[in-house]
Amino acid sequence: MLVFKNNLYDTLSPGKPIPSPCPDPDYNSCFDPRHFIEVALSQEEEILSFIEHQPQTYRREDFRQFYPNSGKINSLHSLKEILKILKLGLNEKSCWHHMNTYHFCFLYDVLVRFSFNYNHDSLQEKLLHLPELKGKSVYLGSFVTHYFFNRTFLVEPEHFNSLHPACLAWSTALPRHGKKWP
Repeated sequence: MLVFKNNLYDTLSPGKPIPSPCPDPDYNSCFDPRHFIEVALSQEEEILSFIEHQPQTYRREDFRQFYPNSGKINSLHSLKEILKILKLGLNEKSCWHHMNTYHFCFLYDVLVRFSFNYNHDSLQEKLLHLPELKGKSVYLGSFVTHYFFNRTFLVEPEHFNSLHPACLAWSTALPRHGKKWP
């Protein structure tokens, strides 16, 4: 099982409210976060295979296009491994898989692209991929806010480098041994 900020495997409380507001009040009752991730990840082997079969000289551009954040590692092998880990972890029920920033970064890129394509698909295509949503749009911002621990991988390098060292120390520190945030 993949570890998220909130439990996406909790099917015992359907319609559990997501703290981020959604324009559609019925959205939470029909949205299945686990299935959303599963469908999005299932399409990635095809994308990575496409990139693999392109001439090596185009890979950097393909990474930039398909994986604007995680593609910066510029390694097809690494992206394939991350995909394999995420798919295994999503379906493995016997142990918890803690994700690091690379996993979240890759997953974010995948979900952004999938959500964009899904939200622009015809009703028939939407029903094919996520029938439980009954053709409703995916509210990715609500999902990311509710399930991702952090989004530090989205901070632009220029902005990160301009932060004062004291801000960086405070923002990256984890409370330990009962200590509270400053």
